[in-house]
Amino acid sequence: MRRHLTLIVLLGIVAAACSATTSPPTTGPEPGTGPTTPGVFASRYVQGFAACDDLLDYYIDQALPLVGPYGLPGDGPFYAIAEDAAGVPRSADGVMPQAASAEPGVDFTGTNVQVAGVDEADVVKTDGRRIFVLADGRLRIAHPTADGVAFDGALRFDDWWPTEMLLEGDTLLLVGQDWSGGGGPLPDARRAAPVYGGSAVVRIVEVDVSDVARPEVLRRLWIDGSYVSSRLVDGVARVVLSSTPVGFDWEFPDGEGLRAEREAVRRNREIVKNSTLDNWLPYYVLEDETTGTTREGRALDCTSVLAPRTFSGLNTLSVLTFDLRTGIGSWADAGVVADGSTVYATADRLYVATQPWQDWALFETPDEVKDEASRFRSQIHLFDTSDPGAPTYLASGEVQGFLLNQFSMDELRGVLRVASTTAPEGWWWSDESESLVTTLERRGDELVEIGRVDGLGKGERIFAVRFLGEVGYVVTFRQTDPLYTIDLSDPENPTVAGELKILGYSAYLHPLGDGRILGVGQDATEEGRTKGTQLSLFDVSDAANPTRIDQVSLDGGWSQAEADHRAFTYWNGLVLVPYEAWKWFPEHESEQYDTGVIAARVDGDRLSLETVLRPVADGPVAVEELEGFDPWRWSPMRTIVIDGRIYTIANGGIAVFDADTFERVAAEKF
Repeated sequence: MRRHLTLIVLLGIVAAACSATTSPPTTGPEPGTGPTTPGVFASRYVQGFAACDDLLDYYIDQALPLVGPYGLPGDGPFYAIAEDAAGVPRSADGVMPQAASAEPGVDFTGTNVQVAGVDEADVVKTDGRRIFVLADGRLRIAHPTADGVAFDGALRFDDWWPTEMLLEGDTLLLVGQDWSGGGGPLPDARRAAPVYGGSAVVRIVEVDVSDVARPEVLRRLWIDGSYVSSRLVDGVARVVLSSTPVGFDWEFPDGEGLRAEREAVRRNREIVKNSTLDNWLPYYVLEDETTGTTREGRALDCTSVLAPRTFSGLNTLSVLTFDLRTGIGSWADAGVVADGSTVYATADRLYVATQPWQDWALFETPDEVKDEASRFRSQIHLFDTSDPGAPTYLASGEVQGFLLNQFSMDELRGVLRVASTTAPEGWWWSDESESLVTTLERRGDELVEIGRVDGLGKGERIFAVRFLGEVGYVVTFRQTDPLYTIDLSDPENPTVAGELKILGYSAYLHPLGDGRILGVGQDATEEGRTKGTQLSLFDVSDAANPTRIDQVSLDGGWSQAEADHRAFTYWNGLVLVPYEAWKWFPEHESEQYDTGVIAARVDGDRLSLETVLRPVADGPVAVEELEGFDPWRWSPMRTIVIDGRIYTIANGGIAVFDADTFERVAAEKF
């Protein structure tokens, strides 16, 4: 039987320093705001476009073979994408501490990021004296006090839930998913119900928080597409989104039968032939409260867009660059005709990984699918971001297989190291998969493979990756957890230095220094059935002989840090990870719910469980007693440390604990 499968294209983008340009006019960004990539550009892997007509011809030529009786694949049933109000000030208890000189990593913890100096958007941000939280569709602002924590102002968004934010000085950049027709920039309709089906739109809001009691919205920007990720370096933010073709009024078959379908295909091909760039490139609407004006147009300049020579779909990935010191009224832009959801960059390099598009429905048997996937290669495109402005294209290359997440790529001394698996995550035929690490080096306009080590985790897939200096750490899992140490000291001859097999797996690896790394994941039985949250302390000082020297396990639990590294906090030997668990007690024939933050201590070769910091309850709560205690609202999302106190932050409020005694100091509801 033919199986309809969807390949979710993986792509990586991340941020580095750049600066915004002059404000875009009503017809789109001002010429010259795109990347300094020549429009007439061609390499073995990508091509640029000198004029808008050339880019339009590319879209049309690539789309015509895909047109069906119901339009393009992106509009049909077999398509999937990978993944305002006035302030409400509240009175404050106590005086806000003056901590203008607070130093990240010394006086307070920031967001746990992959690359030092490259901030990542998150639901919680702090500068050591102010705490910003996105919860229940609102921006909440708080500050530490002698008694715990006090709330300042708030912004409520009745028609939209911002999901992440970046902080630069007194400016917050809120980002989240929106939908056209559902509260978007329609005249006198911002809080109205949706007026039509709607399509994906990214909303970006610039907020002035210089007065914490009265945060003020300065600008709102809507752009066609789905939100991918954001980064911030030295006051400059990059927001990455992926947009699908829009505005097509497709013809459907008039009745049943082959003739009706063929006629619909013919009409739909004519629709594609008559399309314009407004159907392919994302549109924007900018509302500027500081000037009382509205601008709109195409978000990308035609000559800013590159296309892989191996067809990678009809979606357009956009990277918009904003200088938050001047606001989101202007931006530099770059685009790639491909989809994406993975992020990696250094301070001066930007890597974009794409994979060729494939209609998996064309394959009749599982063996055909396996055979095709075994030949799949991810393309990687390198941009220079060392100078202010939009990225400059440098080179492209490819590796075999599929990337897991942003930690799958890492650069050291000009060599890119990439971990990949020959089967995508979650595919039912991954029993024949294997993983590999590939090294690439730039030579001219190509990223050339200079080394490879493969055969990792036969029949398994990658669950975690971390590159630290000249060693790579790769965790694969199916029943047991092989932790591979990869010697990358000679990039042309990478080798497996050591291997450790233990029950369970690590989904996130965090460097501790002194030859130690910490893994957050799941304990498991010999059959591979997961048992609960597990913290593992590894000694990797001898790459040839990695060992687990201690561990902490909590039965039945799960930590958000397994799926999102930003939920992990490490502070002076203290490990803090959110935790929740549903447990069945047969002897009482009852179920209990537990939530809080695991506090574990690393001391040399010892990892010990200190306690579970519970925001409200003092222990697990019986399900029948949950009335009045909303577990979702008090399950911690993030944990931060400021001046010796631990703040666990949930949708329902903020709880404060002493970092030495773990005593709960306060628990304040929003």
